[in-house]
Amino acid sequence: MSLAGKHVAILVEDLYQDQEVWYPYFRLLEEGADVQFVGTGKKSEYKGKYGIPLTAHTSADQVSARDVDAVIVPGGYAPDLLRRYPAVLQLVTEAHEQGKVIAAICHAGWVLCSAGILRGKTVTCFSAIKDDVVNAGATYVDREVVRDGTLITSRRPEDLPAFMKTVVQALQMRPATPAHGRTKPPARRTALRR
Repeated sequence: MSLAGKHVAILVEDLYQDQEVWYPYFRLLEEGADVQFVGTGKKSEYKGKYGIPLTAHTSADQVSARDVDAVIVPGGYAPDLLRRYPAVLQLVTEAHEQGKVIAAICHAGWVLCSAGILRGKTVTCFSAIKDDVVNAGATYVDREVVRDGTLITSRRPEDLPAFMKTVVQALQMRPATPAHGRTKPPARRTALRR
């Protein structure tokens, strides 16, 4: 398990892009990472664009950037909600400043714009928000995955294999973050209920 001891936060809100949450979640579990769904705190259960529910393990105001190795921001319509929460932006900004892996796919570029971490970076995103990332100071390129330092971006669900391959490689290259005051999330209850 190549990511044993690594801690990853996946940001969630209503109308998340289902594949862009669950594919990274299970892919990282396969590699042995500790993965937590981190919500905005307004509630604990969130539903994806296609109706798949999930229960957040914690909220952004309860997570310190020093306790994670990576923050993954999925797309869908959730990023437009996520970027309205100061705790979410603080987590992303501080994790970026600490050199942690920040990975964003599709519309997740909106969160990076609002967190103010794109200036001087080369990124990709869903084409509809290209102007937003450019106006935030980034150079936009149309590729399935772009890595600029510890910042990893992709365009859409079809890019998930390349996106996650790059995320796993980036996490393998960095030492695990020591567990400061981190609390273990509840048992890996995924809330996939029927």
